[in-house]
Amino acid sequence: GPNGFPAQPALRAAALVVGWSLTLSVYCYGLFAPKFLGYDQPQLSATFSAGALTTIAAQVAFPKIVRKIGAHATSCLGLCCLATGMAAQSLARAQPFHSAFYLLNRAGSGVADTSTATLVARTSATPDERATNLALIQSTRAAARIFTPVVSGSLFSLSCGFRRKPGALPFLANAACALLAAPI
Repeated sequence: GPNGFPAQPALRAAALVVGWSLTLSVYCYGLFAPKFLGYDQPQLSATFSAGALTTIAAQVAFPKIVRKIGAHATSCLGLCCLATGMAAQSLARAQPFHSAFYLLNRAGSGVADTSTATLVARTSATPDERATNLALIQSTRAAARIFTPVVSGSLFSLSCGFRRKPGALPFLANAACALLAAPI
């Protein structure tokens, strides 16, 4: 990486943050929205479908964004959108703002996830190193699916009793981590 900073561990950290955001956007949001927004299953299902569509649309737009601003800036943009959307969706509970922030989070996640893989490939010196680094990114994503539900559920449970913005803690923690990862 620039100035001798090791790019691959930073990219794995970004992949972990993005993986955690997906856990939050589906599993934890499935607890949050019914409890604090009054969502029933139809609204929850529609939100998940709209989020998935938004993620795909962001990934389709990804090559154009990279051509305009570069891979590193695109990664930073994705992580900043993820962080902004993740934090704001947990704080803004009035519509249409809440849903707009949820979709911003999902778009940012799609861009950040795709750009992480792109940067892993671009910052690997050899084809063998690229294969190893891409495998490590996949393993990091798999690890995120194993432990982030426990972390998310614990933070959610802990924050449900908060007087102000109950249930927001896991979303805010992920947003903070995304901002820390953004300078990659």
